[in-house]
Amino acid sequence: MNKRHAIALLLAGSFLLMIGCEGPGDDATTLTTSPRLTDVGLADVVMQDVPMIGDDPGSLPVPRFTYVVAIADTHIVREDDEHAENLRAIGRTIADMPFPVEGAFVAGDIVFNLPYDTIEEYHADPNDRFDIAQEIFEGFPVPVYPSMGNHDLEIGRLPRQMTEQLFREHFGTEPYYAVDLGIWKFIILSNFHGPTQDPEHPLYDVQTGSLGAEQLAWLEDQLSDGRPAILMVHFPPFIIPDLVAFAEAHRDTVRLLLAGHSHAWLNLSNHFAVPSLIVGSSQFDADSFLVLELDNVLRTWRILDWNRFHWGTGYALPWENP
Repeated sequence: MNKRHAIALLLAGSFLLMIGCEGPGDDATTLTTSPRLTDVGLADVVMQDVPMIGDDPGSLPVPRFTYVVAIADTHIVREDDEHAENLRAIGRTIADMPFPVEGAFVAGDIVFNLPYDTIEEYHADPNDRFDIAQEIFEGFPVPVYPSMGNHDLEIGRLPRQMTEQLFREHFGTEPYYAVDLGIWKFIILSNFHGPTQDPEHPLYDVQTGSLGAEQLAWLEDQLSDGRPAILMVHFPPFIIPDLVAFAEAHRDTVRLLLAGHSHAWLNLSNHFAVPSLIVGSSQFDADSFLVLELDNVLRTWRILDWNRFHWGTGYALPWENP
C-alpha cells in the first residue's frame, strides 16, 4: 500500500479533528472556505486594476499573486539521514513549481539538539548540524528564512546569545526579522525573548513562550504601515500568551499565524485571535510543507495544497502542480 492510499483510508478520522477546530456559530473561521480570508476567486481583476508599487509613473505593476512555502521542524542532525534528504527533496519540489516562489519560511527546530557547549567547538567542526542545514538551504532554488526553535537553543543549558550568533553566521538572520514581500510582510518572531525563557526571571518556564517587551515594540512598529502581515513563530500560539494578546489588538493587519513545534498539521481556526495553523514536521515526510498564495489585490491569502495534509500527523500527500 503506497502513502497516498494509506492516507486516504484515514481521512474519515481526520474529519472529526477538523470539525473540532472550526468552533461554533457563524463567527467560526476555517482556513479553507471563508470568503473573508481565503477565497480569491470572487473578484475578476484585470492587470490595469492591480495596484502600483510606489507613486512614480514608471513603477512596475505588482503581480496579482505572491507565492511562498512554509516548512517546520526540519531537525537536521546528519547530512545523509532521512531528515536531511527530505529537506533537499522539498527544495527540488519547489524548483518544479509552475509559479515563482519568493521564499521558503521554516518554523524553527532547524537542527535537533546541540552537541557542543561552546561556540568554539562549533567553529572547530566543519560539518556540524548548522553547517549541514546551511548547505541544504543554500541548495534551495529560493531564499530560505528560518526561525529559531527550542532544539536550536536549549534554553537553560546554553546561553541564548550563543546559538543566536550561530544563526547569524550560518543563515544571516537575527532572532526576529521581517521579510518584505511587496504588498505583504512575512514576519519571523522568536518566542524565546520574553520572561518565560529567562532562567533568572520568576516566570521562567521552558514550556511556555513569550516575545517580551522589546520584541513586541519592534513588532508594533513593523505593523504601523498597515500592510497585511503573516507571522511565523516556533511555539504554537496557545503557549505564547503575549503573542495572542498582541494579535487580538492587531486583527486588521495580522492575517495569519504559522507555527511549528507540535510536528502535526493542526488547524487552530481563529481561536487564538487570528487564523492560525501548525505546520507538520518535514523530518519524516518530504511532502510535509504548505504553499501560500497571497493575493496582492484583495490582500487575502489561500493555501493551495490544503487537501494534501493528513491532519493530526506530520504527513501529507505528494505535491501536484495545479
